[in-house]
Parts: sequence; structure tokens; C-alpha cells
Amino acid sequence: MSDAIKHPTLYVGKVDNINRGEHFKNVTIKLEDKKLINIKLDRVDESSLVMGRMYQFEVVIEMKNDVDTFFQCVRYDAIEDILKPEEIDALYDIFYEVAPKKISDIKKGIEGYIARIQHQDLLAIVSNIYDTHKHAFYTHPAATKFHHAYVGGLSYHTLTMLEIAEKFFDIYPYLNQDLMIAGTLLHDMSKIGEMTGVDGEYTTEGLLIGHLVMQAIDIDQTARALNVKDTESVMLLKHMMLSHHGLPNFGAAKKPQIPEALLLWYIDTIDSKFTVLGEELEKTKEGQWTNALNVLDKMKFYKSKQ
Repeated sequence: MSDAIKHPTLYVGKVDNINRGEHFKNVTIKLEDKKLINIKLDRVDESSLVMGRMYQFEVVIEMKNDVDTFFQCVRYDAIEDILKPEEIDALYDIFYEVAPKKISDIKKGIEGYIARIQHQDLLAIVSNIYDTHKHAFYTHPAATKFHHAYVGGLSYHTLTMLEIAEKFFDIYPYLNQDLMIAGTLLHDMSKIGEMTGVDGEYTTEGLLIGHLVMQAIDIDQTARALNVKDTESVMLLKHMMLSHHGLPNFGAAKKPQIPEALLLWYIDTIDSKFTVLGEELEKTKEGQWTNALNVLDKMKFYKSKQ
């Protein structure tokens, strides 16, 4: 028994390590000042904690013989559930290499595009999948390396693609806007399951199946769970997932065979390559060449003096 128990205290930190044993379970978190504290999890279900993610922990501090101190967790919440957008942005800046746009602004943009979907089946599927993965979507990288490999990279990449697609709608009015928005929003969503997160390691499912097929399966299962009929729109959305890498040697299960799938491939390619090129040019002096860029066939690019 503890000789003294303090009132509950709140700590906000990034999960640095999770320890589980036959008779114990605890988590080590890193605070804003980089200090590490160990929190016991005996009184809570810790199964939803994710390495690298940030949480607010409510703990009681128990002291024994005025020497040993125990931080006992009584509750924890993802910071995205309880903090204000500006507070979340500030914490991301402290703990992560983050997207060049504030996460709160990315979220506002993404949800604005979701609200534009008028096709009820597509809206139901997108909303369900988005709500399921919402927190991880805004912290996940878009890749382990090469492009958007930082916290928020996945959602930033997705929003940029939506903004690019927007420019095509007036020029090519035959494009189905609802399908294009839905497909773009979901095309990389299964990277959340393909990679472990901010540490950027591939999962077994990611290596054996890959996010294109994983997302087509997720759409199919979500449609069935929502009692959405296997309509042509659902089929086309699945086709966009399977084909958005364009060619089999790039990982596509099918080649794009509808206009929206073709555009999805092109804008995905454009953003992944031009983002990396822009980042490299920022580090390059005028009148000099960039390093060889893997995403651009290891080519070098000249930064003009103009």
C-alpha cells in the first residue's frame, strides 16, 4: 500500500516505449522538456496505445516510504480527442518533423472535400473509413522514405492531390467529381496499416499485400457493413485503388481504365516527385545541381540563377 497518494495529475507526452509482461504493463513517455517518465498501466486497457503517438495521461502519483514514486495511469486520451487545434499543432512542432502546413489546416481542407461528396454511397464509405482512421491519418507519413516521409505527410500529400485535381474539373467537365474526390481521399489510407507509423517500418500485411489491395478490400468490407449495394460506383472506387500506381512494375494490380483512375495516377506521381524536387531545391544553391533524386530516376536538377 502507498503511504501517500496525490491528486490526479495530467501529463502530455509521446509514447517512447511500451512494456508488457506476465505481471506488469507500463509505458514510457517523453514530455515537452524531453524528460522521460514511466507510467504504470495496471488500471487501464492499454491496447489502443500506439508507439510514437501523443496522448494525455491522467495519473495518480503514489509514494512509498517517501522514496519510491509510482505514476499510476487512470485514464489516457489521444491529444486529437481533447486538445484544441492550435495546441495540437504546437505539440507536433515540438515532437516531430512535420508537414509544411499546419495539421489543423490540413484537417479543415480534407473535411471540406469530404463534405462536397454528393453521391450518398460514396459519402457513406469515405466518411466511415475516414472516421475509423482519422487520428492516424493526420500523424502518419506517406512513405518510409523518398516522399512525404514525416508526421502529417499522408494527409498533406492527400490534400495537395485534391487541390491539384480541383484544377482539372473545369477543364475536363466529363470527370466525375464525387468519384475523383472519394478516390483521392482514400487512395493511400491503407498506408496506415501498411506501415507502423512515425518509425516508418513496413508491417507483414504491408509487405505481403500492400496498400492498394488493402484499401480495395477495406472499401469492399465497409460497403458490405453499411449495406451499400455493390453498385458501379463502388466497383469504380475499388478500381481506382487497385490502379493508382499506373503500371504493374510500379505495383499496380490493374492499369487505369477510367478517366478518374488515370488522373489519380498522374497527380499522385506529380505530387510525390515535385514535392521531393522542391525540398531538394531548397537545399541547393543557385547555379548548382541537386543531389541525384531516387524518385526521379536518380537524375540531378540544375537550380538556375534566374
